[in-house]
Amino acid sequence: MFFAVDSRHENYHLIDNVVHMQIYVSTFRLENYPVREEDILHIGVEAFAAALNTVNVGKFNLCSCSIGMTEHAFYEAITHAQNRILYGNPVTDFTHVRTNFVDAYSRLIAMKLFSQRSVDYFRGASLDDRRYLLFNPMTKAKVTMEGETVLRALHDVIAAKGYEKNTMFREVSQLIGTLPRLEGTVHVNVGLVLKFMPNYMLNPKEYPELPTRNDATDDTFFWNQGPTRGAGKVQFADWTPVYEKHSSIPNVAVFYNQAKAFRELLVTAAPDADQQKDLDFLLNVGHLFSLIVYGQLILEQAASTGLDTDIIDQIFDFQVRDFNTYAVALHGKPTATTAQQDWALSAIRKPVPDAERFTRIWERVKAYNGAYEMQP
Repeated sequence: MFFAVDSRHENYHLIDNVVHMQIYVSTFRLENYPVREEDILHIGVEAFAAALNTVNVGKFNLCSCSIGMTEHAFYEAITHAQNRILYGNPVTDFTHVRTNFVDAYSRLIAMKLFSQRSVDYFRGASLDDRRYLLFNPMTKAKVTMEGETVLRALHDVIAAKGYEKNTMFREVSQLIGTLPRLEGTVHVNVGLVLKFMPNYMLNPKEYPELPTRNDATDDTFFWNQGPTRGAGKVQFADWTPVYEKHSSIPNVAVFYNQAKAFRELLVTAAPDADQQKDLDFLLNVGHLFSLIVYGQLILEQAASTGLDTDIIDQIFDFQVRDFNTYAVALHGKPTATTAQQDWALSAIRKPVPDAERFTRIWERVKAYNGAYEMQP
């Protein structure tokens, strides 16, 4: 049962704020609380659907929180590093520091691209188009994980500065890890993502082109999303055309090759019955699948915004590297079959290096020196 309560009622007992910060997350107890007919919102299956659909909205917003925090941290990190002199040179003269910044910058841009495009799928959803049920847990799981990755790269650069009390960085470093672990852990959401994998990879459906949704419309479907069952029956538009359209970009082509190899894995050496019960094994498969979905929406949004190929190429540089990481992890799983191990090693690719592209992106990163600072 879903019902409303009045916190001023004498049988509503506020216990505590469960967090040590200014926000208030209450824990409370109801003792002989009188639930009236007019307080009841939903009963039975409808109540369960309302609860899960509420989470569909709540977890989606975590991606924006992660983007905002990491962007603040990025501004502080580049301003600090560019003005800190070691051995007579700025910290940013070190190659590994520039690499961290370029990687953090491209990952942050990718987080924004995916999240912005997933908004279109959420706002354009209906009972006949429920593709958002894949992209919502992706924004929660993948984007918030990327936020941690970005912050780790930045923290390795600014080091002790990130613990000082007058920085935004200190606050961000304390809170960034909460986002992948709220509204269902990453494991829960990657497990959910796996339900959509067979149809997404192997059984596409025709949909009309989905426009950018910036219109000021009442999103009534948010509050009436319907039943939660049937996730495995949701179909998606063919994911390959957007990759083929951008395959002239070197690292998109490399990653697309890996994505097609993953599709081949599902056809020739898919997880067997025992592996499908092994969540440790399946989560790794889910992360590989998530990278393909992530890339699709990034490319869709890049096309609609006219993003330049330098950034796209750099984004897919880390996409290739991340795919390699998960492929190696799959190879090392105790339950991986010989065929799956062979596939994992064969799917590893080297990103296409481009020193000039890297330098151009580094110049963009360096230009943010002093661009934004928090008031003390």
